[in-house]
Amino acid sequence: MRPAGLTLSDAFSRVVAKHREASGLSRAALARLAGLHQTYVGLLERGERSPNLDTASAIALALGKPLEDLIAEAAKIQKSARRK
Repeated sequence: MRPAGLTLSDAFSRVVAKHREASGLSRAALARLAGLHQTYVGLLERGERSPNLDTASAIALALGKPLEDLIAEAAKIQKSARRK
């Protein structure tokens, strides 16, 4: 059972999609750079999958962002959603 509200994984998915789009990357391009399958990237961005730390690190590297920055941004989104 999922907790009520926005989970950190859901927020992380939004952050990944935001940075991928801002970088002008397709899902296929991000997947290729991160060593993942493009279907997985789609599932992740839709919140249907949650990455393990190694996968999240590969995604961050592919986006040219420190993993800790992506996690911090996701945590901020999650916290903001709780206030609503």
